[in-house]
Amino acid sequence: MACRGRRPLALLGLEGRCIDVWLPDPTLMAEYLFTNYFLNEVLRKRPYIKPEWCVFVIENAVHSEPQETNRWRFWAAIPELDGRYLRVVTLDDKITIHNAFPDRGFQP
Repeated sequence: MACRGRRPLALLGLEGRCIDVWLPDPTLMAEYLFTNYFLNEVLRKRPYIKPEWCVFVIENAVHSEPQETNRWRFWAAIPELDGRYLRVVTLDDKITIHNAFPDRGFQP
């Protein structure tokens, strides 16, 4: 079975099945990178998150701070998430996106 534009699920023991995976348009986010963890796990667990939201958060953060283990946290409200805050975690270079999730506990 061909999985054009889709990710095969062989690693999960689901041979022959595919899921849709939204990958970022490289022309829109050329200066940003994504870890394999982000592409393979975060987008699978949270398919509603769009990589362009992550870039928006980094570029328009209402708050950012260093995190232990050489990472950075950024927060910004996302209108498509009903104004909830998305936390984006990058590597120390601040351009390699590693994780993203709605942060219920964040207060600006």
